[in-house]
Order: sequence, then C-alpha cells, then structure tokens
Amino acid sequence: MDTQLNVGNDLVRIHKVITRALQVSLKISQDANLDENKREGFGLYLRAMTILLHAHHGAEDELAFPLWQVRMPTGPFDELYSQHREMITYLERIEQWLEAGSDAWHVGTINELHRTLSDLWTLWETHIDLEEATVGPENSLKYLTPEENEQLSKQLSEHGQAHSQPGELVMPFVVYNLAEQDRA
Repeated sequence: MDTQLNVGNDLVRIHKVITRALQVSLKISQDANLDENKREGFGLYLRAMTILLHAHHGAEDELAFPLWQVRMPTGPFDELYSQHREMITYLERIEQWLEAGSDAWHVGTINELHRTLSDLWTLWETHIDLEEATVGPENSLKYLTPEENEQLSKQLSEHGQAHSQPGELVMPFVVYNLAEQDRA
C-alpha cells in the first residue's frame, strides 16, 4: 500500500465537504416556511460554510497556487484566481442575508438567498472540475516531489485551522459534511 501523502487527495476531500454543504443549503433554502426552531441552525450552517470557503480559497491563493505556478507555468491559475474572487461576491451576499436576522425569512429574501446559492453552485461545479484537473491527485504526484506534497499538505492544514474560526462551529460542520469513508 502506497502511503505517500498527496495534497491533491486533500483538495478533493475538502471539495466533497463543500459540495455537500452547498447541496444541503440549496435544498433548505427552498423552504421559506422552515420551522422557526431550525432557522438558527441553518444560519449557523451557512456561516460555517462561508468561513470554510473563505479559508479554503485563501489557503489556495496564498500557499498552493504560487507553488503550482512554478511547477506548471501554463496552468489556468488566472482563471482559478478569478473564480475565487467571483465566489467572494456570492459569499458576501450570503453573509448579508445572515445579518438580516428574522427579516431574512421573508419569501423574497429567502428566494434571493436560494438564487445566490444556485449561482454559487453553478460556479462551484465549474471551478472544482478545473481545479481538480489542474492540481488534483494525479498532477500532485506528477509535478510535486513527495516532500513538497507533504509540506504543502501541512501548510494548507495549518492555514485552514487558523482561518476556520470559530473552530467549535467549523469543525463539526466539516465532520458532518465529510463522507464516512473520508473520515479516517
């Protein structure tokens, strides 16, 4: 069994967490009549998702992509950076929705949230396809040495932990959205 670290596998794993979170959020945001007792939980869920996405993309922009640009100078990094910037606008809209409190649950406002999540979902699917094809598991083994894979994996993990705060909100969110086979 090959035990070499592969930062591309880490990337795919966190993408699965975010993908599931977006799917769950889309489903829940279709219900303007969500039980009052569940609204606060959904707000916390969305807050954790936005924190995680900001942290994830920040780590890629600051740590992963600069290394990858050296290893793969013709890679589509300008497009990936651009997609990250575009996602920030959707995350900011979600954060504004969260700040609206009980007013957020009016039909027009919840519909606006759902449209924002739908647009984010569309961009997300395009983004992860491109990103995983560029810096995913296969290319991580091809372009990075075992030492670079290990070092980048460690740096991304440390960055993620430092920027995914509060940890007591984000960590349970990650575990909840992580497939059982990926939890080990």
